[in-house]
Amino acid sequence: MSSEAEQQAWVETWGRRIEALGLSPVVLSLLEVAHAFGFLGSQALRIAQPLVTGIVNDATLERTVALLDSPDLLKRLGMCLGGEES
Repeated sequence: MSSEAEQQAWVETWGRRIEALGLSPVVLSLLEVAHAFGFLGSQALRIAQPLVTGIVNDATLERTVALLDSPDLLKRLGMCLGGEES
């Protein structure tokens, strides 16, 4: 598992990518759902991990699971996208 600093840097990098694509409003809306159902989403990713092994890098999958499990990382992503703190 990555350190907390690496996780935060990864979240900030994704925040910049999302903004560059112009998807900030969509992702900010989805973050509200992720705050409520993040744990369920992370567990679903863990169950699907054997199916997506060839498609998604294992490190990316682990970071995504950690993002969904952590309200602090979700809040940081929202802040990177210019959203208000929840």
